Amino acid sequence: MTGQADAADAADERADEDACDAGLVATLRHERENVARLACEDGPFAVACRETGTSPEPIDGSTFETFERAERARDAARRYRAVLRTLDPGLERYELAVCDADGAGGTLTRVRQRTGRRRENGLPESRQSVTLAGEGCDEWLRVENGPVVHLAGPDALLDDELVTRQLESGLDPR
Repeated sequence: MTGQADAADAADERADEDACDAGLVATLRHERENVARLACEDGPFAVACRETGTSPEPIDGSTFETFERAERARDAARRYRAVLRTLDPGLERYELAVCDADGAGGTLTRVRQRTGRRRENGLPESRQSVTLAGEGCDEWLRVENGPVVHLAGPDALLDDELVTRQLESGLDPR
């Protein structure tokens, strides 16, 4: 009798695994469809990693018409990647954020967050991170709460004096 009981237990376990896999596949499909439904061509918003500017699956190359749609797509991408991580615990983690879409020779991601503190004038304090990611794998620069300067004008690179003045004008005297 134990042979039949063991075979029945193994069959039940396989059925449970198949049902679990089907649920994971359905969730992945549903979240990918959510992102596709929310996306539009040439929208002003995108979703990217706030650290590197990378837009992983399922949001890679997608833009969104409104900030709210981008937020919903970000949440769908987080759920999608959480399910993938159950299948592959080594899956790379990204801290996804809504940002301005910018397709000129790389990705520019701007993220502004409240810090929970207040300024002297009573307004909420925030911090801003700007990440510029190039086309290559390890090409990125992140600036947090620092001055962002222009290194090139409409026709050519700016000279060192202009860049220096921009830097000095953006520094807090404290």
